[in-house]
Amino acid sequence: MKTRHFLVLVRLVTVLGLSLMLISGCRVMFSHPSAMRRLPLPAVGPSVLVIVTDPDSSPAMVATEALALGSARPGERLLILSSRGGAVLAAAQAPPAPSMQVALPPTALPAHATSFQKARRAQAVQRYRQTVLRDMASLRTQEQEELAAWAKSVLATADAKAIPQREGSGSIGADLGFAASDIFSLRQADLGYGTGTVIVIIGIGNTAMGSAPALPAGLRGSSVVVDDFPDNITEQAAWQSSLDQGGAARVVLLTPVTEGQLVPVVKQGLDGAITDTLTSVLFALGQYKLQAAALPQMRRLLYLLTVRYPSATVTINGYTDNLPAPGGNLRLSELRAQEVADWLIAHGVAAARLQAFGYGDTDAVAPNASHGQLLNRRVVAVIDPATAAGAG
Repeated sequence: MKTRHFLVLVRLVTVLGLSLMLISGCRVMFSHPSAMRRLPLPAVGPSVLVIVTDPDSSPAMVATEALALGSARPGERLLILSSRGGAVLAAAQAPPAPSMQVALPPTALPAHATSFQKARRAQAVQRYRQTVLRDMASLRTQEQEELAAWAKSVLATADAKAIPQREGSGSIGADLGFAASDIFSLRQADLGYGTGTVIVIIGIGNTAMGSAPALPAGLRGSSVVVDDFPDNITEQAAWQSSLDQGGAARVVLLTPVTEGQLVPVVKQGLDGAITDTLTSVLFALGQYKLQAAALPQMRRLLYLLTVRYPSATVTINGYTDNLPAPGGNLRLSELRAQEVADWLIAHGVAAARLQAFGYGDTDAVAPNASHGQLLNRRVVAVIDPATAAGAG
């Protein structure tokens, strides 16, 4: 009788022990490790926006406010100059993009996982994906709020600050000269703003136009946008030719009919970094290894980084479709970005010039249907010619 009770007790202890091991194993596998990773928003290149406006014109200041609020971006340097003599009405730099610390994805399954373990892990991956999407949305909201608050404070300064006017003729040519002088001062201060420079002239109807202005040497490579330009084909052609020959990267003359395009046109100009969506660097389902079809575009990217922009930094962003992947889509997107970075490093690009990030299945470029999922399994390289590796 005692022997029978002893055997029952042994079986009970064995069952309890196995149950505790299984529960413990599941907790280890599906809990988030203590290690954390930084979750940033996609990087943008540095930019300078110079707005030349008429502080005595209510419509011009309304347009200035709409532009500053609509085009604000992380790290942007904003200068607002008076078209009545070129005085600086306001100057400020936007806050950087926010980021947050998040836990690492759930750990991988053991080699011989049970169906129960697989189901539990699938649930953990789904919860983690939802958490990352929520965190990304929170970061975007935080960024928008911070940029809006910053732009409003700069505009309040421009509205309220009484500054003695510089001596000048009040012509567009003089305004461009003042803008060039201020940008030169920025570059002398080693702020690193070599690309994404846009000069916007607002309220041209209140300024003596004169002949088509020549572009100062200090503005070569910048975009020039003139709002509310007179609807005169002859004058438009003369201005376009003069500014193009002066070395402007882009000239946009918005007439009263097209002035609603001011904000989108300026935002395009501020995207001075070279954004290269590696359209041939697409990946098989659930895979991150480069395929032979990717080599021509990888060699082109290598040429850009070694010949055209030998000191530039590059941010490599990886993406996936919305189909579930082993380890989760976030991890898969990180591996894809790192695969491109590793290829570049193996071909002579310094690792210090590269940053690789994964964004999972966010920011899809095509519907996640049978014909669109392949396009979403991609890598995007953002080359910043203005920031050399190791620069502050």
